[in-house]
Amino acid sequence: MSQTLANDPNFPPDLDIHPLPNSSSDADARFDSTAQEGAIRTYGIAGRIWEASHAMLAYLDPSTHSILDIEFDPPPFTGAARGSPADEQRPITVLELGSGTGFVATRVAEWLRPDLDLLVATDLPDVCPMLDTNLRSCAAAKVRALPWGSREHASAILEELGSMPPSGRARQLTHVLCSDLVYFPALLAPLLRSILHLTSNPDDEVFHWVPPTVIISYKIRSLAKETPFWNAFGLWFEFSPVLSRTRRSRDSAPDQPTAPWNRFSPGDLDGEMFVLVATRRAESLEWIIPEDDGALLSGIGARGSASTKSDEQFEQLLLMGLEV
Repeated sequence: MSQTLANDPNFPPDLDIHPLPNSSSDADARFDSTAQEGAIRTYGIAGRIWEASHAMLAYLDPSTHSILDIEFDPPPFTGAARGSPADEQRPITVLELGSGTGFVATRVAEWLRPDLDLLVATDLPDVCPMLDTNLRSCAAAKVRALPWGSREHASAILEELGSMPPSGRARQLTHVLCSDLVYFPALLAPLLRSILHLTSNPDDEVFHWVPPTVIISYKIRSLAKETPFWNAFGLWFEFSPVLSRTRRSRDSAPDQPTAPWNRFSPGDLDGEMFVLVATRRAESLEWIIPEDDGALLSGIGARGSASTKSDEQFEQLLLMGLEV
C-alpha cells in the first residue's frame, strides 16, 4: 500500500470487519470467506463484500429472476443486452464506482456481450491490483483507477471510452453502478462529485448524448450521517426505487388479479435495503458543480443559485413506505 493507514479511507481507525458469508459469493473462490479474509488484511474495507452488493446482483443478474419468479420495474439492462434483435442492438457501457473486490463487476460482465458491450470497474489505485486479478477472465471488463471526486480521472476514462467505439459507433457511458457506497460522511461529497462528473456531457459537440442511468444499491446504517448525501443527490437527480412483483404464470386464469408492485428489498426484513434508479435532472446539466465539499452537500450550485437548499425525495420515500 502506498498510503499510510491514517490517510487511507479503506483503513479507518479501529477497523474491525469480517467476511460476509453468502451462498452466492462462497461458490466462487475469488470471493468466498477465505478470499475476503486475505483481501481485508491487504485492502481493508475494499476487501470485503458488502450487503447491498447482493441486492444489486439480485436485480441485475437475470439468472436469479427465474429462480425468484419475479419481474422488475424498470427492467434491468442486463436482460435487455441479450434480448434484442441483432440489428437493434446498442452497445452498453457500464462504469462501477468503488468496485472493491470486483464481485458485482464480474457477475454483471458475464451478461454483457464482449464484442459490443464494456464494463469499467474502478477504485483507488491501490485497490486496482485486486480488481485486475479478479476480473482477469472477464472479456467484457476493464479496470481503471478513479478516486472519488477526481475530475481528472473521470475525464480520462470518458475520453478513453470515446476512443474505443464499438462497431464503428461512438461509445458513450450508459450506466453507472454504485453498490453500498454511501457510508463515511467524509466521502459523501467526493462520491456525489464523481457521479456528477460521469453524468455530465464530456463533449459539448455531442448532440445526441444521453446522460447515463445511475443504479445505486444502499443499506441504511446511520441515517443521520447518510441523509446529507440524499438531500444533495436529489437536487441533481430524479430517482425512484426498483419495484418487483411475482411474475404472472402462463397458466394463470384470465381473471386472476395481477400481483401488486412492491419496493424491491431482497433479504431485508427491516426495510433498510434499497435499489434505486436515478437520472440527471435535465436542467442540472447547465449548473456549475461547486468544488468545495461543504458547498456541494449544502446544495450550493443546484438550481443555478448560490443559496443552500436540500431535496426531500428520500425522506418522503422513507415516510411513505412506498405503497404502490
